[in-house]
Parts: sequence; C-alpha cells; structure tokens
Amino acid sequence: MKRNCLLLLLSFLSATCFAQKDLVKSLMANLPKPVPAAAKTSILFLGSTHFGQEAMYKDNPAADLFSAANQKEVAAINNQLARYQPDLILVEVEPEEQGNLDSLYTQYATGKLQLTDLPYGRAERYQFGFALAKKLGHKRILGADYYESVSNRMLNEGAHREAFQSGLDSFSAMGRKADGAFKQGTLSLSRFLYFLNTKQVLDWTYQVLFVAPLEVRNGAFTNPPAQYVDTAFVNKKYIGAEFVSVFLERELKISANIIAAQKAQQAKRILVIMGHRHAAALPTLFVQNPAYRVVPVTDYLK
Repeated sequence: MKRNCLLLLLSFLSATCFAQKDLVKSLMANLPKPVPAAAKTSILFLGSTHFGQEAMYKDNPAADLFSAANQKEVAAINNQLARYQPDLILVEVEPEEQGNLDSLYTQYATGKLQLTDLPYGRAERYQFGFALAKKLGHKRILGADYYESVSNRMLNEGAHREAFQSGLDSFSAMGRKADGAFKQGTLSLSRFLYFLNTKQVLDWTYQVLFVAPLEVRNGAFTNPPAQYVDTAFVNKKYIGAEFVSVFLERELKISANIIAAQKAQQAKRILVIMGHRHAAALPTLFVQNPAYRVVPVTDYLK
C-alpha cells in the first residue's frame, strides 16, 4: 500500500513538473522574437576631447587641429571612419540649433565656408563631422545633444565619498597625462583618439561617473546649477544616486534624440561624434536596445 502511494506521489510530481515546464515553454513563446542581425541599425560612437576649446590649443601648437601636421592626421582619421560608411552623422549640437547647423554645413559643403573661418572651427563636430559628411556626399549633418552644464565637483560631501573622490582623482590625473602628451606632441592625434576610445578607458570612465558615486550617501550637493538641479526634490540619503541621475538624465535625452533622428532619416549606419563621457555612457543604453548594434570605433581607428 505504501509502495503504491509512493508511486502515485512520484507520478503526480513528475506530471506536475512536466506540466510546469510546458507552461514555461508556452509563456516563453509569447516573448518578442530576437531582431535579426540584418535588421539592426549599427551605431558607432567617436568619443573626443573638445579640440575647439582655446585651452586645448592656445600656446600648444602640437594640439592645434588647424596645423598642417594635424590636418594630415584629420584627413587620415576621416578616411578610416569613411570605411564604416555611415549614412547618418550626428554631432554634439542640440536639435533646436539645427537651422544654424544646416546653414554652416551647406556653406562648407559648397565651398563657401572654410573651417578656419569659424572661431570654433577646430572642434570635432567640424573636423570630423563636417569633413567626413562632405567626403561621403551627405546633404545634412544632424544635432542630437541635450545640453546641461553640471560639474562632478558638486558632490563634495557624504558618507563613503572618499572612495569616489579617489577614483575621480585617479581618472582626472590620467586625463591630464593624456592631454599633456597630446599638447606636447609626444602623442599623435590618431593615437590620442584611439586611446580615449579603447574599451578599458571607456569602461573606467563609466565606472567613475556612473557607478562609483552610488556608494555615497547622506550628503548634499555643493552649488548645484539651479536650472538643472531642483534641490527641493533631492533625497540627501541617496545623494550619490541623485548625482548619477543628474548625469544620466542627459545621456537618456541624447539617446532619445539619436533614436528620433535615426527613425526620421531611416538610417542604418549611424556615426555619433561627441565628448568622451558620452561615448562611455551612450553605448550602455544602446547595447540593450534590440533594434541597434553597437560597433566599436577602434575597429576603424588604427
């Protein structure tokens, strides 16, 4: 009798187990199907320092992108990027400024404007964005930025801030060393850009600015810009998370602008040229978007 009861119990459990497996299988069948690789839009991010800022090139001729030597390197880099064959180039300009961007690019593409005519003509948006778009015969170059001027120096107090600050100091020292080498001419433009866009540097950038601050608690912001940070809604207990959310908000809105531009243009191969920090953060958002495939720029920068 006991043996029969045990067999019945085992039979019931086995049947229940198979039934639940079938249920899970049926539920899985309702999940969205993976997007075929051929249907994905590829997106490539070129992270850059801001070459148009006077502090970069003033009294530093080796860092002046208008110099003959650097113009040769700019041309070589654009040749490398051209192998990616982007059908849409996006730069760090807000969509609201598209009219001015269109005017400048049209004049440049038709030979009526030289980049040396622009006060900020050394900037990456022009040297790589405009020049490459003209080389490829693009009719337009689009802006995808969402501007917010927020400093990482506003997180100056809170428990466990020392580890965040130590990482930030090390990161800043690395940045100054790389910048210094480029300004002194011991690091070429192409090698400088390659270094900034290596996976190791991009990962470290993301960890320093978007991961490490999460450990900081029970603090407050120092002189946050009122137009971007409403301190009435800042939870001081989670001050590190609040700090990350301020920076991440900009990346999310830039991502939304990129997606809107891609859909409007029906682009399949996008090149995004922005500051180094954006190149560290934006790919983490697009790698989880099934409609996109992130392509490392180091596949082309050699």
